Amino acid sequence: MATNQHDLLIVYTSKNGRTGAMVEPIRQGMEYAGVSVSVRTVEEVQWEEMLSAKGVIIGTPVRFGDVDWQIKRLFDVTAFQDYPGPLSGKVGGAFTGGGRPGGGAELALLSMIHILLNHGMVIQGHAHSAHYGPVALRESTEEEVTTVCNAWGRHWAELVRRLGPAG
Repeated sequence: MATNQHDLLIVYTSKNGRTGAMVEPIRQGMEYAGVSVSVRTVEEVQWEEMLSAKGVIIGTPVRFGDVDWQIKRLFDVTAFQDYPGPLSGKVGGAFTGGGRPGGGAELALLSMIHILLNHGMVIQGHAHSAHYGPVALRESTEEEVTTVCNAWGRHWAELVRRLGPAG
């Protein structure tokens, strides 16, 4: 697979469809803000794509209050070959789909953010929206998810544009 450089790369996996349903509105928000976006599932992403992007946004379903094993493996195994350093200075972020309030969605986001911070990535919270990243729960309406995901897509795109080219 040829790797084209994009400003932002969305890498995700989805178990019940909630996390996967968040990808398109996030991508739309990013493109609306004027950045190029590539979307890959965790099974198809290439490490070189992560290295060439200015930012990597990770979508993980909530798995027992934590990051999905496939996403964790991507960073535990694939990223280990060049760790530490190659993702340093790139924008990072996370979004998640979970079951119900209190089911661990914020824990999963914080766990993913810890992984990204360990790689030296730049993380920015959002004071006027979901603070750590977008969450879609079983009870979330499509309109709520779309609104929050669009806003976060723009948020990440604007951060990439403010920071300029990543090394």
